Amino acid sequence: MQKIQGERGALETLLVNTAHELQFASFNSLEEVVDKEEKRIEHMRVVLAREKELSETVARLKQELNEERTAFEREVLSKNEQIAELKERLQEKKTETAIELRYLGKESKAKYNCTQRVRDKVERDLQTKISLIEDELAIEQKANVMQSEFLQRKLGSMSVKANSMEEKFEKDVLDKSKELEVLKEEREGNLVKLHELEKRWEADVAEREARAEEERRLRELQAIQRAKEEREYRAATLLACNWRMHNARVQLSDIKNPKKKKGKGKGKGGGKKKK
Repeated sequence: MQKIQGERGALETLLVNTAHELQFASFNSLEEVVDKEEKRIEHMRVVLAREKELSETVARLKQELNEERTAFEREVLSKNEQIAELKERLQEKKTETAIELRYLGKESKAKYNCTQRVRDKVERDLQTKISLIEDELAIEQKANVMQSEFLQRKLGSMSVKANSMEEKFEKDVLDKSKELEVLKEEREGNLVKLHELEKRWEADVAEREARAEEERRLRELQAIQRAKEEREYRAATLLACNWRMHNARVQLSDIKNPKKKKGKGKGKGGGKKKK
């Protein structure tokens, strides 16, 4: 209410100053008010442009956040696929190792059985060649031992490789977990920035609404002032019309009754002579 009264007082002061300056063909007060109004309108344009820029920035950040979230989901899916692939390869290696060991065992057993059959046959058929068969048996046993040692070494090497692959797999999982934590922290930071931008945008919207309300009140005051001026103008016009009509009636009455006017003049003259 006090603000409205202050604005009303300022408007009345402006009207009084303008009316006073009109007598000297000057419009300084009105020009100052117009300049202030133009500056205020320019300020509002700047504020609206800033609001538009902030809205575009918020939309762009939201889009970047969605793109980052999509990229993060794709990356996590890719890492899960890689982990699944590594597990599958590890399982294949274990399966291949087990199959190879079974095959080598069967092969050794088959060779041993074959050697036994040959030895039995040689013992049955060629008793005279016992020494030679024993030598061949010793050679075959030595070969079996060497082959068994070779298989043991190969088994140990494959076990070391399997352990190395498991350690590498665990290290990869740990590294990807750390990368996931870093991405989560970056996402939290982006969410905080987005929240701050939303607060700033809401504050700008509230300020714009307050200014819109102030402009509406000013327009109402201007409408009231214009209505007041229109009533005063109509009243002045009506008084001027009534005055002209009264003068016209008096002149018309004088024209219609000229003797009455002369009689009044004589009466006045006779009075003076009498004195």
